[in-house]
Amino acid sequence: MCLPRFDASDLLARSEDGRIVFAGDSIARNQWESLLCMLAEGTSDLSTIYEVNGRPITKHKGYLSIRFQQHNLTVEYYRVPFLVRTGPPQLNSSGRVRSAITVDKLHRFSDRWIGADVLIFSGGHWWNDDKTVKVGAYFEERGAINMTMDPMEAFRRSLTTWKSWVIHNLDPQTTHIFFRGYSSVHFRNRKWDQGGTCKDSTAPETDITQLQAEPLFNQYISGIVKEMKAAKRKVKYLNITYQTEFRADGHPSIHREPGTPLPIIEDCSHWCLPGVPDTWNEILYAHLLSDGFRTNL
Repeated sequence: MCLPRFDASDLLARSEDGRIVFAGDSIARNQWESLLCMLAEGTSDLSTIYEVNGRPITKHKGYLSIRFQQHNLTVEYYRVPFLVRTGPPQLNSSGRVRSAITVDKLHRFSDRWIGADVLIFSGGHWWNDDKTVKVGAYFEERGAINMTMDPMEAFRRSLTTWKSWVIHNLDPQTTHIFFRGYSSVHFRNRKWDQGGTCKDSTAPETDITQLQAEPLFNQYISGIVKEMKAAKRKVKYLNITYQTEFRADGHPSIHREPGTPLPIIEDCSHWCLPGVPDTWNEILYAHLLSDGFRTNL
């Protein structure tokens, strides 16, 4: 089946007076930036597109909200790498605990997501030992730090928290919810901080034996989405992992943004734009068309 051609003018019209929200890590930002560029093609006056709080788009923490004034639409990005809350540990915690990832409470930004017309969630890249226990970030549940919980189990429990939040806070009749699958990384030979590289990849992969197996993240995500559908929520799983596996050539690699500290670590996880995330948004648009999405019915 072929995807419908992305029509920026049509999506802007369908989203009139609405909100499209991306919540996740910097790969979610990648997709958000992609959609901004794609929607700008349907705007006759680029000066009517602006960040509502006057923040520079280069800001990497907190949140950003871009208004398409001609359509009274905001497209928002919230930097929440774990989706759940993070912060200082309990006062009686072990000295090894420098911060807590609270798997049974969604991030404080979640209050801002209520009322959005389209919500695209994602996660996975921070749920590993390097980003958690190795830097003293342990998992908290029911008010207590669990020193033995591994990141994948914590991710699974955080998805249960996300599911509960969606059921109790979002209107099942009006809110279109998506959870994007894991975006492949392509650090060859070594880990990202040990000289891993992708700079020699100059074309899409053609040998399927070189592709990685389906990550456990996706099994957890697809499973929780099935539970959500049983609860009559408009939730879809955007499985983009297999597609991204082919595109080791699509990362910035050594071509980092100005000001990147030396020595430069290759970026083989984020994506160049225009590029791979544009396809994710084409898939998103196709789903919205299929669902008959329109804010002003």
